[in-house]
Amino acid sequence: MLKAVILREIQNHLFNLRFQIGILVVVSAFAIGTISSLKGQEHRMLQYTDFESQFRENMREQAESNVGRLAVDKRIYLMKPRQNSFIADCKETYLPNVIEFSAWEVSTFMNKRGSANPFLNKFQEMNWTFIVTVIMGFLVLLFTFDSVSGEKEAGTLSLTLSNPLSRGTVLFGKWVATVLTTMIMLVLGILISMLVVTISGQTVLTAGLILEIVGFILFAFIFFLNMAAIGLLASVMTRSANVSLLICLSAWLLFAVIIPNSATFAAKRFFSIVSSQAVDERVDQAYDDLNNNAPEGSWSYRGSDPFYPRHELRADLMMKRMEARQRILKPHIQEMFRQFERTRMATVASPICLFEYLSESAVGGGYTRFRKTWDDMHLYQARLLQYFKDLDAADDDSPHWYNPVEDISTTRKPVPFSSVPLFQETAPDISNRIDAALIYVLVCVLYTVILFALSFVVFIRYDVR
Repeated sequence: MLKAVILREIQNHLFNLRFQIGILVVVSAFAIGTISSLKGQEHRMLQYTDFESQFRENMREQAESNVGRLAVDKRIYLMKPRQNSFIADCKETYLPNVIEFSAWEVSTFMNKRGSANPFLNKFQEMNWTFIVTVIMGFLVLLFTFDSVSGEKEAGTLSLTLSNPLSRGTVLFGKWVATVLTTMIMLVLGILISMLVVTISGQTVLTAGLILEIVGFILFAFIFFLNMAAIGLLASVMTRSANVSLLICLSAWLLFAVIIPNSATFAAKRFFSIVSSQAVDERVDQAYDDLNNNAPEGSWSYRGSDPFYPRHELRADLMMKRMEARQRILKPHIQEMFRQFERTRMATVASPICLFEYLSESAVGGGYTRFRKTWDDMHLYQARLLQYFKDLDAADDDSPHWYNPVEDISTTRKPVPFSSVPLFQETAPDISNRIDAALIYVLVCVLYTVILFALSFVVFIRYDVR
């Protein structure tokens, strides 16, 4: 009997004008969004290629002339644009994409998009995640808001329940049918999108990309279950389809607009941290204290003589300044990470936010990707520093007084660029992605179970007359 209910509901959806208009909108959005995303991706890759070429050429020139300069010069690493950004942009427009480092430290991060018009960064691309959350999530509510209240007004609900069907079977059948109908739209949209991707030739269809698409579809299925449960709950809470629609629109406004856009307020109000200006002032104060207490001659300089005795004092002071700055900056950066993570958890009341976090895990982008790159950069920095120290130890012309900002008291020998360690960003592996997604999956499933259970309890007592 459940199968018959599901098939009947799917048939009703397929011949409904809402579905016909919806599938036209969804397919068009996937096609147009993918074309737009690929164009943006092409532009970003050109910028990245130019930057990467200059970055490597600069390292090559320094290595082949003075490895000491290579070690102390601060340089910035630009994160490579993701090839799967047409699936989810992960709000990376607003996240850091540049990391500043040297052989001695990983200094900080920043956002450097390099757009010809930075105002355009405020507009969101129409990727798969945007289509699923904004368009298809709303369509699910449109498919379910009158599933019960609408049938009651039409007088068909009592007729349906006059058959030997339990109310739970009817409600569950409507729920499953709505999700399956929406999944049909999603799969068709994805097929159209992948056709565009294949024709463009910009992205190669690899096993990894296929797994990311499968993960995205799975998370979308969970999201649709959640939204359909919300729509059913709105439908059984009232006897009027118009009131059910109003409830669904209010829920949509709450989940799509109010909760996501209240995140910044929540962060500042409940998870506040010290400002960057206050941190800079503490660093300046630490510098002043070190400078005032440094031995006489610590700022003396004679660049032509590496063994000038006061270069050792200068190197010691510079090292202490760097260590003092790191003692202040590292805890602040960790506070920034914790503030971001807590703010995210404050937005999990929204299924839309939950799905955005899940899609981020599926494609290995966004915050998950940045944190891994940030941690990997520290490992690379330690490897680069050890490489330099080994070279310095083997140079008899060096006094071996380590100065993290100047090359006046360490080796200045040239080295082959091929011997220099280079940083290679790697995408989060499957374990990283599962760890990042697990809590959001559990929350989403919990919400879905609670919402459907509430719908069932209310429907059991629903007056169908």
